[in-house]
Amino acid sequence: MSCIVPIAGTAADREAAVAREVEKLKRRVIWSERAGGDRWRQISFLYRAADRFGSRIIDHSFCGGEIGATGCSTGSCCRCRPDVFAYERQVLDLLPKRLDASGYCPFFNLARKNCGIYGVRPFACRIYFNLGSSDHYCQNPNDTTLQLFDNLKPHLERILGACLGGYGS
Repeated sequence: MSCIVPIAGTAADREAAVAREVEKLKRRVIWSERAGGDRWRQISFLYRAADRFGSRIIDHSFCGGEIGATGCSTGSCCRCRPDVFAYERQVLDLLPKRLDASGYCPFFNLARKNCGIYGVRPFACRIYFNLGSSDHYCQNPNDTTLQLFDNLKPHLERILGACLGGYGS
């Protein structure tokens, strides 16, 4: 199954909608630092903001029809080691993982072709969508996605700890 889904509207309409949602997410991440002194409340706010971003951006992404209750059904973008922060690494280290050379995320369920930790997936996974114009970007983040993560990283590090790079690498 490929992640090709027709996207309504013109390319300019999609780009404008994506740009609006990117700006909203940036503001929400910055606001999360003000969600009170309780770190757990800030973390919860961050993940809810990322999930809200995902629900709003999915219709404007290339693989919009692939996301279900347990994530993408192709797993093309899961052929990676997801970027994690110190807090996320602590959580992920507690979970069972697959240790192999498949090239997939250690939490990707190869048999079911879905995320085995969808409910507790890292922030980077929550905001990763193919915002490009072809399935090439299912496995290779486009500039919009990379710039978004880089712009958010300093704010995220204040709450989630240092960015440690790809998990399992």
